[in-house]
Amino acid sequence: MKLLSWLVYIPLQIIILPLSIVGVILVAYRQMLVSKRLAVSQTAIEVFNGRWTLHVFGMRNDPGAAKLGPLLPNTSTIGLWLTLLPLWLKAKIAGAPAIYPRRVKPGHETVMDLITGRTVYFDHLTSKQLPHVEQFVLLGAGMDTRPYGALNVESVKVFELDQYAMQQLKRDTLNKASISASHVTFLSVDFAHEDLFTKLAATNYDRNKKTLFLWEGVTLYISEMVVRDTFAKVRANSAVGSVLLADIYSKQLVSLMQSRPGRKMLHYTNEGVHFSLNFDKGWENELRTFVESTGFTPGETFFMGTQSRKGPFMVVAEMVV
Repeated sequence: MKLLSWLVYIPLQIIILPLSIVGVILVAYRQMLVSKRLAVSQTAIEVFNGRWTLHVFGMRNDPGAAKLGPLLPNTSTIGLWLTLLPLWLKAKIAGAPAIYPRRVKPGHETVMDLITGRTVYFDHLTSKQLPHVEQFVLLGAGMDTRPYGALNVESVKVFELDQYAMQQLKRDTLNKASISASHVTFLSVDFAHEDLFTKLAATNYDRNKKTLFLWEGVTLYISEMVVRDTFAKVRANSAVGSVLLADIYSKQLVSLMQSRPGRKMLHYTNEGVHFSLNFDKGWENELRTFVESTGFTPGETFFMGTQSRKGPFMVVAEMVV
């Protein structure tokens, strides 16, 4: 069936290439221009698009993303389908996805797998920890739909923290999609200028209960000082045994994103990249040194791209209070 899938994919991709280009333009327009008009992060919707793609390819069950996708003003599921249809048909015929999105062995990822790969790793760590905690806090939640069907969160109190504009867009779209969010406490916060635990203290958050903190796709957009300050506050305001999950990026990748094309694209929606660690060599020791310097104990890790001669480009890390 693999041969048949290629025989279908190649001519189909050539035939609908003009429509695929239209799809790319439509997605880019909404991701960039509409996000700017709404004053929300364009990178957050890029992450959402990756998770929606995993769902429609049958690689990850995410009913929340499936319902939100057609209703979000800053993405286009029509554009995504125009772009991905040949790959989707190929995956269905072959019985397995290839090219994008794809399943790869840990360490064999490329930057193309960044969003889809890290999503799978965060899912693994989150699912592992949820049965052992009483509270689940999503820091910089963006359009994360894990609390809306992707994961079982029935046994924990759920808190979502993000900037006001992003959170309002999400809540409005959840309402339009008739997705219940009654089990979630929403708090707007500017991580660079506000104390997240001052916000949490005004709710039924209990610092004496074991808590899982999910901080996905945020650290590279803030300074090392803010990263360390957040780590310190999490540690000081949570029970022993609580866990922080976060992704940290290599200096090489951040330098690439700081190049002129990448910088201009991020600046368009008032974003920029800052914090990173040197993963050129000795990356496990580099991460351990950083994590221990914040008072946390390193747990399970997933370094992405370790098979590259340049070393990994990021890590998804579990850190224990």
